[in-house]
Amino acid sequence: MIFMQILNKEITEQLYDVIILGGGVAGLAAAMTAGQLGLRVLVLEKAVFGGAVAVLESLTSYPGIEKIGGWELTQTMVKQARDAGCELIDSIEVKTAQQLENSFFEIKSSDGNQFRTRSIIITTGGQPRLLGLENEARFAQRGIHTCAQCAGSRYSGKEVAVVGNGSWAVEAALHLLGLGCRVSFITGDAKMDGNVFYIERLLGHEQFQFMGGYHIDKLYGAEYLEKIDVVGLKTNEVKQKRVAAVFVYRGIVPNIDIIPVQQNAQGFLQVDENNMTSLAGVFATGRVVYADLPIQVLVGDGSRTALAANAWLESEARQLI
Repeated sequence: MIFMQILNKEITEQLYDVIILGGGVAGLAAAMTAGQLGLRVLVLEKAVFGGAVAVLESLTSYPGIEKIGGWELTQTMVKQARDAGCELIDSIEVKTAQQLENSFFEIKSSDGNQFRTRSIIITTGGQPRLLGLENEARFAQRGIHTCAQCAGSRYSGKEVAVVGNGSWAVEAALHLLGLGCRVSFITGDAKMDGNVFYIERLLGHEQFQFMGGYHIDKLYGAEYLEKIDVVGLKTNEVKQKRVAAVFVYRGIVPNIDIIPVQQNAQGFLQVDENNMTSLAGVFATGRVVYADLPIQVLVGDGSRTALAANAWLESEARQLI
């Protein structure tokens, strides 16, 4: 705790070129790129660096790397960002960010620290969008999960369901099949979205069942989840399935309350072609902007956002000459 107080005193006296809110893969990529451009960079992360990617057991679709663990990848990115001159602090919660009269921005954390910066990149991710069923909370970590690579091993060889769609859901289903699970993929959509190669592997697996056009209506169980009711969206047909677990991949509810900027119809931050929000100098990338993107795309977009922020800072500096 004393170390943090000394560190905070040092960094609160600094005027940064960019402060990055969130230390997931998009934020770390933005930090590394901004640091390599010579910008003064601070990254503030509420939990641990790497976000949802850090807990993934393995990644097999990252360009140039045949297979790597999520923790190894994200810790390498942390080192690269620090090697580029960035300052990174985790376990710090940002409460507010506001623009000052001199056009700089002031960021306040829940522990009372204040930071100043010329620009901001928001990459705070979000919370998993759950099923919204009345007894869902009772089964949290007792059959209802939001991370197959974290909890899947508990259910090796058992009947499970993946609910949702997109690249993260597809990869979760593959992981569970690798554990010997029998997997039902339940989605309201007519087809799966994501990596076509992965989807073909799923559809060709004898222990995989695709249930398009369905949603989960009820959960049953005593202490742990035991059964679910699955309802057809068009037919209202009810099918009861016995499952040991449901893994929910219905996207996220973005964390966007830090600074007042425009949102799109889905509740994500609205950005222009340079990933700038409705407030000049405030940029956004990652899953506060895009509901479902592969990890490698999140990394690339983080770097692109840092380039855009640098170009904007240079433009602002020229106007002062």
